[in-house]
Amino acid sequence: MSHMLSFRIVRHVLPAAIALSVAGCAGGFNGAEMAYQEAEYRHPISVDRDVPTLSVPAPRSKAGLTDQERHDVAAFAAAYKERGHGALTVSTPSGSANTTTAMNVLVDIRDTLSDKGVSADAVSYTSYRASASSAEAPIILSYNRYVATPSACGDWSTDYANDPANGVPPNFGCASQNNLAVLVADPGDLVAPRDMTPRDAQRSTEVLRKYRKGEVTATKRDEHDSAAVSEVSK
Repeated sequence: MSHMLSFRIVRHVLPAAIALSVAGCAGGFNGAEMAYQEAEYRHPISVDRDVPTLSVPAPRSKAGLTDQERHDVAAFAAAYKERGHGALTVSTPSGSANTTTAMNVLVDIRDTLSDKGVSADAVSYTSYRASASSAEAPIILSYNRYVATPSACGDWSTDYANDPANGVPPNFGCASQNNLAVLVADPGDLVAPRDMTPRDAQRSTEVLRKYRKGEVTATKRDEHDSAAVSEVSK
């Protein structure tokens, strides 16, 4: 009888003990207090606006861009196309002794931007007030871009060998966030998604034309596009 009673006690107590031990290991990890333990909250990436500029000299003795300056303007245009937001601004001096020369240099700058694929609609031309005695007031190119700055890593304050609460260490996810900040092509994507590119109107018109005539609208595929098993293995 005593053996039967002992068995019944163990039968009811053992599951409760196991449940308590599991609860102790969990430590409330999935509770509301852990809601903001993800890396993006613990190690946020700061995204700020930055204004890169390029100053192009325009002394009175100058006839146009030098080869090096043309290369610099081309590189600036490529950087703008990759990460620029808004217009590329070209500011020319006004009221200075080199105004005429600056306008001649401006023609070369405009042609170089066009050659590098920067459309005329993307360029904003403006002027700034320069000193009347200045004979070398430059032309200044600028645009807006975003720069990502991650939080600092290296917080080893938690004892990784003794954490009864099974919590997230302070450094968790920091390396991933830092890598993301460095590798992202345009940090502006971390602020908001990009707009969709326009649809292919020519292709849409062609499909609609074939549909109205009752023709097949799918693109023709040849044997190289087939996903069939290779004949070599047969």
